[in-house]
Amino acid sequence: MPWSDPASGQATDLENGFGDDPGRVAETITLAAETGLAGGSIEDYTGDPASPFYDIELATERVGAAVEAARALPFPFAVTARAENHFRGHDDLDDTIRRLQAFEKAGADVLYAPGLKSLEEVRLVADAVGRPLNVLAPPIRGATVEQLAVAGARRISVGGALARAAVAGLLGAGREMREQGAFGWVFDIAPGSEIARLLGNV
Repeated sequence: MPWSDPASGQATDLENGFGDDPGRVAETITLAAETGLAGGSIEDYTGDPASPFYDIELATERVGAAVEAARALPFPFAVTARAENHFRGHDDLDDTIRRLQAFEKAGADVLYAPGLKSLEEVRLVADAVGRPLNVLAPPIRGATVEQLAVAGARRISVGGALARAAVAGLLGAGREMREQGAFGWVFDIAPGSEIARLLGNV
């Protein structure tokens, strides 16, 4: 397959690389790049509730395989290595830091520990690694972009929070109509002209 233009710099969540084997992770990076992507994340979550995390040695080997495949591409491809502990209910900060440090040594361009719950946790993780740290903002209640940056975040994600915010508005409107027979929600909707502008119709 010919290479697509990666100029957009678009990256995506590649989950666990869609396979346990490091070779499969490397293949996923190559296939992602062929679609025109310029980056992707690989996580250490197995998807198996009975054994949810790859052991640190295999997890690191998988990141290394992703990095090796990325470096073989004809254009820059950023590999983000994710330690999923906190996002999956296993709040072991020491283990998270050990994993991120190992992923850094394996060559990951960006490190990510989604689910950190405080600015102090962000600071502790950022101080322990030397590569840019990606932070998932929603669990850190009240944190601003400036505060996250001061704590050490170099990239900020919101995950699916924007989609859930949109669904919350839909649910609120539905409840108002059903329970009150009212339509007050219409006064907070985006004007049609703004939607048309966003869609490039004006």
